[in-house]
Parts: sequence; C-alpha cells; structure tokens
Amino acid sequence: MRVDNFGFWILDFGLVSSKTVFPAEEAEAPPTVAASSDYLLSSRSTIQNPKSKIQNPKRPVLQPAFLACLLTLLTLGCEEGVNVQLGTDRPFTVYGLINPKADTHAVRVFEIQSEIRLIRPEPIDATVTTTLMQTGETRAWRDSVIQLPDGDYRHVYWAAFPAQPGETYRLDITRSDGATASAVTTIPPPVTLEVLEPATNRVREALMPVFIHGDPPTLPRIDVEYVVVGLREGGSTPIFNPITFNYRGRPTKQAGGWLLEIDLIADYQVIFQVFDEDDELTTEIIDLKEILLRVHVGDEGWVSPIGAFDPEFLVEPGTFSNVENGFGFWGSGYVESTAFRPPFVLLERAGFFTGGSTTP
Repeated sequence: MRVDNFGFWILDFGLVSSKTVFPAEEAEAPPTVAASSDYLLSSRSTIQNPKSKIQNPKRPVLQPAFLACLLTLLTLGCEEGVNVQLGTDRPFTVYGLINPKADTHAVRVFEIQSEIRLIRPEPIDATVTTTLMQTGETRAWRDSVIQLPDGDYRHVYWAAFPAQPGETYRLDITRSDGATASAVTTIPPPVTLEVLEPATNRVREALMPVFIHGDPPTLPRIDVEYVVVGLREGGSTPIFNPITFNYRGRPTKQAGGWLLEIDLIADYQVIFQVFDEDDELTTEIIDLKEILLRVHVGDEGWVSPIGAFDPEFLVEPGTFSNVENGFGFWGSGYVESTAFRPPFVLLERAGFFTGGSTTP
C-alpha cells in the first residue's frame, strides 16, 4: 500500500522521498508506506508540470492549510542544535485519514515536547486507538517508522480494517500520563462519475460535462489531468506530457449531485503556453490522448474557515484543525476517478491536433 493510494495529500507533508520502512518495535511488518513527492507537487500547484514556470491565474492554487507551518517545524526539527520553546501543553500533532476504499489506514504522529528536537526511530510515548462510535468497538493502531533522506524519522501508525460510508470514528492518541489528543470523522457517502454527452453545436465553446452523482459533504480537490502528446523540437520523438489543472470549486449544484464542466479551450491555452515555454518541445502538434479526472471526496471537516486555502492565514497552528487538545487534521475521504477522450469536434475546436480541418 502506497501513501498516494489514499487519494489525499495529507500523509505526504515533509516526507519528500523515504528510503526505508520498518516497525518501531518487534511486530509483524506493517504495510509499505512510501512517500509521494509527485503527489505533494500536485497538491501545491494549480498546474502540475515540473518543467514549466507557468501558473494559471484564472484558477486558485490549492495549498493545504498546514503545509507551511508543518514544513517549518520539520526544518527546525532536522537541526540538532535548535532549542525552540513551543509553549503549549497539547501532547500531539497528527495528520491522517481513513479511506473507505483502502484496507489499511495511517496517521502520522508528532510528539509535542517542551522544545523541538530531532525525531528518533525509538518508540514514542503514544498509544493510538480508534473507536467505531456506532458499536463502541475499539481498535489499536501499530507504530512504524519512515526514514527520510536526511536521516530524520517520522512515526506513522497504521491499522487494517474495512471502513464503510456513514460510520463515525473517534481517534484517540494518549500519552502515558493520560494526556490525549482526539478527533472525530464520519466516512463520506459514495459518489459516481458519469461522463455526459457535450453540446457540440455551441460555437466557440468546448465544454466537457461530467456529472458527480451523490451528496458528498465536501469536494476539497478535483484534478483534471490532460495526458498530451507532443514532439521534440526538430524531431519526431513523441513525448507524453501530463498537465494537471485544479478544478476545485468549479462544480455547480444540481438535482442529484454536482455538474462539472471542463473548459477545453481555456485549458488548451495554458497547455500551449507550457509547450511554448519548453525549449525541447514544439507547439505544432499537441495531441490529447485522454483526460484523467480525479474527484476527491472528503468528510465535512475539509472546509477552510475562510473559504480558501490561503497559507498566509491558515499557517497558524490550530487555524485549520479538527484535533481536540492537539494540532493537525484527521479525517476521512477517498478518490473517485474516470478517464475519457472528448469528441473529435471539441478537440479540434479547442486547438488540439486532430489531423483534420479547423472547426469554428
């Protein structure tokens, strides 16, 4: 099981690329928890293209509220000589979620001590449990350790169990002196994605409609990934160049769900700029192989208190947090995805290479 299979970026914070995973104590080996730096990149940029410096000003950049704060703490934590007083009696900072589509779930746990120190691989003073509120069933989570390239460590607790929509779980992380940080989440209901027939008779429009059936509490992130194929400048070698747009906040509420309209013309203009800025690519041929749509469905807690993920405001500890007597965020969610290729007429109208004549 990889972290990026969870569908949310919350476990990737500060991990970059981990090189080893092993239990913190003698026990059966936990599932492989590997960091996903690509997924972290896609959560920080409206357009995911490592070669391009272009950002689309028409779409808001989705940055997790606690990213800047956590990265600051992680940076300080890597310095042996740092002696920063935290000034809080809260015992833990936690980041994690329950994914009803996964068989194993994980939560990262940071001890809050009187001063920031380098994290060690030895077991920390934390007992992690979840309680299914509908039945009272309590489950203990196991500790595992991730080592970062710089030699630092992170403690990731995990548990294997099925989770169903509508179930409510309480997470408790308890220190030996009884101090406890806790959070509650209700698993969001299922949604289905239906690619609709577009209206092809609207001149100068190329909108690809997708209907999100269901009543999700939140849609904190929607990735529209264009898998485009181009050619190297002066050559014939094809290059696959996926470019991802963030469509968060774009769906409109309809009876029975939400309607998302993907604007092929507006997105193509940005894709063209990406190709134009890359010295290795030509803009003569930009062919769309397919669109990959990933809709992130979250519980009701995935809502910024200011309506947007502004790191300048949400960087403050506790500003975006559902953890009682602690910091961070613990919730539930999953990703629903589909892939499709828009009709020829829309591709041609937007500007993609089709080999045919131009359509108005």
